[in-house]
Amino acid sequence: MDRLNFNHLYYFYIVAKEGSIKGAAHKLHVSQPTISDQIKLLEEYFHCPLFERKNRSLVLTKEGALALKYAQQVFDLSKELTSQLRNDLKRPKKTLDIGITYSLSHYFLYDWIMPLFSQENVKVNIQEGERHLLLAELEEDNIDILFTNTNDGLSTHLSSYRVGVNKTFAIAHKKYKRKNIAFPGILNEIPFLNYTKESLLKYEIELFFTKNGLSPKQIGEGDDINLFEMVTKEGMAFSIVPEVAKNRLCKDNDVVVLGELEELQTFVWGIVKNSYEGVGLKLFHSNKK
Repeated sequence: MDRLNFNHLYYFYIVAKEGSIKGAAHKLHVSQPTISDQIKLLEEYFHCPLFERKNRSLVLTKEGALALKYAQQVFDLSKELTSQLRNDLKRPKKTLDIGITYSLSHYFLYDWIMPLFSQENVKVNIQEGERHLLLAELEEDNIDILFTNTNDGLSTHLSSYRVGVNKTFAIAHKKYKRKNIAFPGILNEIPFLNYTKESLLKYEIELFFTKNGLSPKQIGEGDDINLFEMVTKEGMAFSIVPEVAKNRLCKDNDVVVLGELEELQTFVWGIVKNSYEGVGLKLFHSNKK
């Protein structure tokens, strides 16, 4: 790591403020080992310990106290910058700020939120991030809505709405459709372009392969949908993509659907504060889940 990772710094900041890894894990909606790993990475970056254990409690070291002082300034300035640029205290909010988790970004149906861009006097901002960090942004009113693939672990002042379904498909060049082998067995006969190790979808795909006794030859990894499009259209490999990408790629007559990975079907959840009354509520079903 050649520069400071502010996600790691934020983990440290919350642990220091909460006084324990357990308290920080609850606030950030992540596991305690995840918190510990991030603190370790930050300590490795700084080349010094930031906490020490005394009587089963976490205590800041001298270096940790200094890091907390600067972290406090960093995040205070972040809030001040947001307030100044949005001018929240002087005028009504004219933006709709949406967070989408990385795990969802590959198969979120952007067509579904397109109507928001036609709203008068409202600017729509979309950002991707890790779920726990976006939940913290939601708690602090830095975003209005979070779209994610689970509504687990929410605080009592947050509401969740089921707003859609993710479907996932295997697609390939039409030349592979001619093979007289049923899906999903046909996937063993075609090269495969996988996602990177950072992708949740990759983990789910590997479970699907294991369950169905599949081990296709992997030609590489990536996350850019444009790369998957090129490789698929050229007949170099099959791809596993969300429905929105499938619809786009299959407009080319040379690309066909080999089959749906029904086990990978998941729901899309919209999460807001209970007090939220903004224009984004129009996206949600009338019934809370």
